[in-house]
Amino acid sequence: MAQSTDITLSNQSGLAFRTELNLILAALSSLQSGSSAPSTTNAYQLWIDTSSSPAQLKIRNGANSAWIVVSSDVTATNLGLAALSGATFTGDVTMNAQSDVRFADSDSSNYVALQGAATIGSNVTFTLPSSDGSANQVLKTDGSGALSFTDNSGAVTSVGGQTGAVTYATSWAVGTGATAATNTDLDVSGTYAGNVVAVSALDIDCSTGNYFTKSISADSTFTFSNIPSSRAFAFTVEIDVTGDRTISWPSSVSFPSATAPTLTSGKTHLFFFVTNDGGTSFRAASLVDYTT
Repeated sequence: MAQSTDITLSNQSGLAFRTELNLILAALSSLQSGSSAPSTTNAYQLWIDTSSSPAQLKIRNGANSAWIVVSSDVTATNLGLAALSGATFTGDVTMNAQSDVRFADSDSSNYVALQGAATIGSNVTFTLPSSDGSANQVLKTDGSGALSFTDNSGAVTSVGGQTGAVTYATSWAVGTGATAATNTDLDVSGTYAGNVVAVSALDIDCSTGNYFTKSISADSTFTFSNIPSSRAFAFTVEIDVTGDRTISWPSSVSFPSATAPTLTSGKTHLFFFVTNDGGTSFRAASLVDYTT
């Protein structure tokens, strides 16, 4: 270990010159190693700090105002720094600001990347399984970050937060606790319900439900929108009428005998519509003149 108070050679006799030169060369060749910083420093100067164990390699910053740790262990292979050819990390690695961990393809032209969420309320750690799963299994979490492989099939105990027996084989069985009955795609045990959609204007938005309500006090022209394509679809419209009013339906609607019913003021009327061609044509039926 050697340090020099400065690396400037002053005019002096030959022996003194050689002695000081050897001291400076020894300091430079040992990277100013010592337990305290060199008394004279320069921007980007290197120093082996032996005050810690293992010793650290430090470099002076560009402003010559502080030391920066380059390596925390000068005895480690490659100074403990990660090599481009690969490295083993013994501590945590943090990717700041959603930076990616990227896995490139064979010619490095494209990659698959993993990154953190834009906003994370608290730290989350996922622990991978200790071994591979079986074919077609998927990863699941225990809610505490422990991941494991599980079959991507079997009984489902909750759908949309609602509990009850739900199973799937080649068809769905809901509430039965068993597989669906023969020749069915959906087997429901118990009741089921749908939402009631209050129509604000005069458009029946078929993406919002199957039962619609509307009160009218003037002649009204209804339209249908967002009809499921290439599927059979049906819906009901409940209309309360005030006064002697006329309703006009889309031209795609056909009533029996091509005649729409006459509406009675102060009554409630039900209209049923069904299509099997995505709304190109609707067949309609009605139940009219309910008092409530």
